[in-house]
Amino acid sequence: MRVSRMLIGIPLVPLVQSDPSLLDHRRATWGFRSRFEYVQRGLDLTTDSNSRGTTVSGPKGTRLQIIAGGTRTTASTRHRLWYYRPLLEADGVDLAWLEYGGGRTRNPLAAAMQRASFLRSLVNQVGDQPTVLVQKVLPPLRLVRRWMSQGRRVVYDYDDALFARFPGEPEGRARRRRKRLDQILGAVSAVIGGSPPLADYARQYTDEVHVLFPSLLEERYTGLTGERPPGETVTIGWIGNDQSQVYLRGLTPVLESVLRNHTKARILVCSSKPPSLSPFLDERTDFLPWSEQAEIEAVRRFDLAISPMAQDPWSQARGGRVSVLHSMAAGLPVIANPGGGLEAVLTDGVSGRLVNSPDEWATSLASLIEHRQERIALGSAAKEAISRLVWTGAQYPRFYTAVFGT
Repeated sequence: MRVSRMLIGIPLVPLVQSDPSLLDHRRATWGFRSRFEYVQRGLDLTTDSNSRGTTVSGPKGTRLQIIAGGTRTTASTRHRLWYYRPLLEADGVDLAWLEYGGGRTRNPLAAAMQRASFLRSLVNQVGDQPTVLVQKVLPPLRLVRRWMSQGRRVVYDYDDALFARFPGEPEGRARRRRKRLDQILGAVSAVIGGSPPLADYARQYTDEVHVLFPSLLEERYTGLTGERPPGETVTIGWIGNDQSQVYLRGLTPVLESVLRNHTKARILVCSSKPPSLSPFLDERTDFLPWSEQAEIEAVRRFDLAISPMAQDPWSQARGGRVSVLHSMAAGLPVIANPGGGLEAVLTDGVSGRLVNSPDEWATSLASLIEHRQERIALGSAAKEAISRLVWTGAQYPRFYTAVFGT
């Protein structure tokens, strides 16, 4: 087993069955898988609306090797790579696609074998494409340096705080991952960060750094608004994978208190498995099994959305917050903890609510449950704000520039 621990130069992480939240971070651990502040620093996060749905005139036959940290069912890979694929192909880009599919494998031995197979593919299947885009995985440093020495442009894209220690992780393991990340950031041609904090970190090691939020397909949200018909029930929505349910469980005392005082409110969870919150809340919680289509069905049923997040460095620096962007794109008001550069997208009191304390959570929840017009106003502003940032067509010109350097 010792040999398998060093298959790609990073320690094999044992599966901790008692803490399922660790599964969410295993891909990263293995190496696979205030708005005003950013404005003042000159960070342009917007794209002119005229660029929506456009393609970029690149030379036909441009060849790109994509090394993906997951499959289409992996949220970060779907929103950071897959949604751009048709646009790249329409621009005549010749794509070679290699993806790692073992990030959610629960058996440590099977996972080790998948990692070994993936490493062989990296060595044997990556051809002579002049541009290599690596998403989230941390390939062997010597391989990256070889690509660079061959005159290729190597771009690294990440949307998790791989430099931070996540809760429950041994410090030594986090330190080794951080060292590998720092080496990769310093070796590549350019870096794409999934949020402003991730981009800030990368700027310590390289000059060319881009910020790209997860992309959303505009056509999926056509006709969606937060203007639900008045009804007896107000639905509080949450979307996320089962590992992220740890953040939802952390909000249990607040949710229980608010729902005891608002009998018309219910919770709807869209996830890979039903949550277990408390006996009282479980009676007031509906469940929708996750799928790409179910995400849309869920926001159709939400009256407001919530996105609790822990205050630890890992959670605060991570990028994405896809569920927040998804809900805002559907015209929903969102209550969320700050973090991951969310402040650059959601303006507190204008396009949603950013809260820090349990009291702020309770106050915001009660207010939005009770006031339909407030929900509509915040949701409308949220949809307008998000449309300038995350539609795939709007972000594609910047994505193309970041990848090809043109």
